[in-house]
Amino acid sequence: MKPQHFFYFLAAFAFLFSACEKNPPVKKELLSGYAQKGPFVNGASVTIAELNTRFNQTGKTYHTIISDNLGSFELNNIELVSQYVELKADGFYFNEFSGQISSAPMALYALADIKDVNSVNVNVLTHLEKPRVEYLIKQQGLSFTAAKQQAQNEVLAIFGFTPQETSSEALSLTSDAKLLAISCILQGRLSTGDMMELLAQISTDIKQDGKLDNMTLGSKLLTQAMSINLSLAAIRDNLIKKYAELGVNVTIPDFESYVQSFINSGLYPQTAFITYPESGGSHNKYNILSDKITEVKPLVVPYYMNEYSFCADVPEGQGVKIILKGGVWRGPNEHSEYYWDCSDYDEINKTQEFTTKGSGGIQYSSITFSSGTLDENNQEYIMVEYYENGAITPTKVKRLNIMPNKK
Repeated sequence: MKPQHFFYFLAAFAFLFSACEKNPPVKKELLSGYAQKGPFVNGASVTIAELNTRFNQTGKTYHTIISDNLGSFELNNIELVSQYVELKADGFYFNEFSGQISSAPMALYALADIKDVNSVNVNVLTHLEKPRVEYLIKQQGLSFTAAKQQAQNEVLAIFGFTPQETSSEALSLTSDAKLLAISCILQGRLSTGDMMELLAQISTDIKQDGKLDNMTLGSKLLTQAMSINLSLAAIRDNLIKKYAELGVNVTIPDFESYVQSFINSGLYPQTAFITYPESGGSHNKYNILSDKITEVKPLVVPYYMNEYSFCADVPEGQGVKIILKGGVWRGPNEHSEYYWDCSDYDEINKTQEFTTKGSGGIQYSSITFSSGTLDENNQEYIMVEYYENGAITPTKVKRLNIMPNKK
């Protein structure tokens, strides 16, 4: 062997030896975690793939199957050269909105440093941040820890949520309200396929600058949040029931306040509104909920003249409650074949509540008036309050004058 070749051989050997000393094998007798959109169900698969320092797969993988409906998984006797891994969970999951198992499987990913941990979770946060983490490492030279923290905070900022130190792969639906809120917003009323498309679009959009620049996507998220706002109690009940069936007593965190916070954040333009047409119903009568209708006349019997419609055009997933105050009327009731639920008429306070039964189109009925409250000018009127999408205070209020019939 020539001296210079021998020198190169020794140098290469020394480099490999020092690299092995610097990066000893990562050995785990047990690596466990949870795969959650809602919880992945029995039969879903989890794959762990080793990544090199450039965050490319080395080809070494481990596989396991989720064997319960909690989404829990275990991988035994792992030995890797690198401490960095990519996890993939693939299968059916519990849809917290419908309260049923998803109609199709989905795949979620996570990146993790497992050197000092024995538990890693896979969820929508780990999934959304993954392309951004890879970009920050490969294109901007950030460390894994710095890239993970930055990407996680950028994903939280999409929803107007403040940064948090706990890493996304350490979070679970039953302990973190922000994660559960984001999971619910992304699911909304979408099919699994449509939700996966939304996740992919968001991940692609934020990959290079960490910001959701596509306002159409932002508006879609807002519509998603509004579509579940009236169903948050049902979502909570679905989760509690599901975990109880599995013999697990959980305390569901206050995800509702975060969904409401996102709706009120003003981050994205609202594109789907509840509207009140000027006329509607089976006979296209004037609609007392329309902004253009400010006067009505009392009922004339026996011909039922001066009958009005009670009409709202409600986008899918939205809803409205109307409260009438200060008068006597006859309108939608519990026997109505139309689209409003109503409370009993409060004869003392002269009020009544009307709430849409459904959504995704015109919700209508008919209503007639007898009398109202007198103002200082002896003008009769009633007040109409609108509470849209679960609002606690009125989203708008209007006065409806009751004009006398001409003789």
